[in-house]
Amino acid sequence: MIKIKNATYIASLANSFVGLEVETHRINTDGGLSTHPYPSGLLDEKKHHFIKNDFLETQSELITPPEENTHRGLTYLGAYHQALRSELTSSEYLWPYSMPPKLRLDHADIEIAQTDHDNYVYRQKVAQIRRIERTAETGVHVNIGLTPAAIHQIEVPPTQDEIDSLYLQAAIGFMNYRWLLTYLFGATPFAFDNYFSKTANMPAQAVRSLRNSHFGFGNGFLASYRSVSEYVTDIEDAVRDHEIIAEREYYGTVRLKRTPHLKDLLADGILYIELRIYDLDPFEPMGISEDAVNIIRLMFAYFAGNQPFNLDESDHEISVAVKKNDTVALENPFTVTQFHDQAVSFIEKLSAFSQMISLPFNAEELCLRMLERIDNPLLTPSARLLTWSNNDAQQLFDKLLLMAKGYQNDFLDHPLYGYEDRSLKEQKRMIQQLKMGKQLVLKNN
Repeated sequence: MIKIKNATYIASLANSFVGLEVETHRINTDGGLSTHPYPSGLLDEKKHHFIKNDFLETQSELITPPEENTHRGLTYLGAYHQALRSELTSSEYLWPYSMPPKLRLDHADIEIAQTDHDNYVYRQKVAQIRRIERTAETGVHVNIGLTPAAIHQIEVPPTQDEIDSLYLQAAIGFMNYRWLLTYLFGATPFAFDNYFSKTANMPAQAVRSLRNSHFGFGNGFLASYRSVSEYVTDIEDAVRDHEIIAEREYYGTVRLKRTPHLKDLLADGILYIELRIYDLDPFEPMGISEDAVNIIRLMFAYFAGNQPFNLDESDHEISVAVKKNDTVALENPFTVTQFHDQAVSFIEKLSAFSQMISLPFNAEELCLRMLERIDNPLLTPSARLLTWSNNDAQQLFDKLLLMAKGYQNDFLDHPLYGYEDRSLKEQKRMIQQLKMGKQLVLKNN
């Protein structure tokens, strides 16, 4: 186990590099998938670094740079929203919900993005095998990695294997507690027209998170997290045995990352982990809240700082946690989770862990808000959506469509995020730079 030099190490862990990948669909005025191509006023998405198409032609993806400060990361995200939205047609909006909008019965409106030949062929295979409507889900991925400051706080300079062990602890922790994040932030109680076929086995009532349940998109394959080598070998073997189509089709809740090439993990180790947990939060204009990011920061610090897991036993624990998450995802959003006491106990551990440590956010207040949600499920996004729509899928759809149009107007009328004090002319020039893929450096707050 790595020895901690001082409490500053814990603060550095919470102040890790965090990057966001936020996916959303372009839709039309009726709430169907847009028929317009990728916006021509943006740099070609093959070259653009932070505004891209994702799996489908209508799936836009905004990718923020790694930031130690959550507010700065969300400020980048806001500016990217403005750049993308300013190039949509007058009849296009961004869908603020992770389950797709209404789909055609024959799914002819779902078009695979044509970025390059190899990607297109791969995506065609996935769509054929996994069902194309399942590829139409969207969400938020959170990437988190150690800063040099955190590594320098370790008493003895760590080897890459020791750094990898910290990431594996965090990966196992997030896999084990995915159910808690599903409870706190799940926001997909319903699916809409033609996501499920008329003969499909589907939930009879609203749930916390369809996307995070077994009804969501996935392939069922799970790699080992006991070591980097076992993780890599398992994925390579799954490709060889045709359990998954390619390395990139590993859809685990947590992915170990270095470069796009899986084998680089063996040579150079883990650089960051990618968390694929969050539904879009429709009540947040950017799709994710500061609380959702900061609880990830705090959990990462707790797992990496305490190193509470036995790596040799982790695979069994994770397999149990997968079933637990499915149970929570399919609970009635208005009910207290059956794992209430475990949820409270863990959040109280996070609160105690954060005390007397200078963190970049108020962790104790954050934990209190999470405890409040645990005791009162009406505060969770899924229950709020149902209350707002009278527990009716059509009413929810109509309200989400109104929200999409309202957010569009708000973003276009807002001064450029991070540069609100600049002249209108200067802001327009900067937005044009963003459209052309030129990154703006935010001022220090």
